[in-house]
Amino acid sequence: MFDMVSEMFCFVTATVSFLYGTRLCWVCGKKCNFGVAPAEKKQSLKATIPAGFVVYLFGFLVVFNEELSGTLTIAITSLISALLLSLFVISMAMPELKRNRRLRAFLLYKW
Repeated sequence: MFDMVSEMFCFVTATVSFLYGTRLCWVCGKKCNFGVAPAEKKQSLKATIPAGFVVYLFGFLVVFNEELSGTLTIAITSLISALLLSLFVISMAMPELKRNRRLRAFLLYKW
């Protein structure tokens, strides 16, 4: 009974963490309009990316703690996953990338 309740708690915590992290990163990407001066975009990104990253990191720590073993493995996997997911959500929410398919294809194939 205790195991079932603890797994439900972990599932709910991770789900809420991913939802809030996505919301924070999505709003950050929406604010980053290419018509705005680069200094303002940098300020917006510096303020919002760490918040979304930390929320995603907490969710990944909860999920990977249930699935993986080893503290270093859990920490590194969570850090990398949180960083990649937060940057991916921000880049997909940017208005210019939604309108300009050629620019999005260029950015995807450039890497």
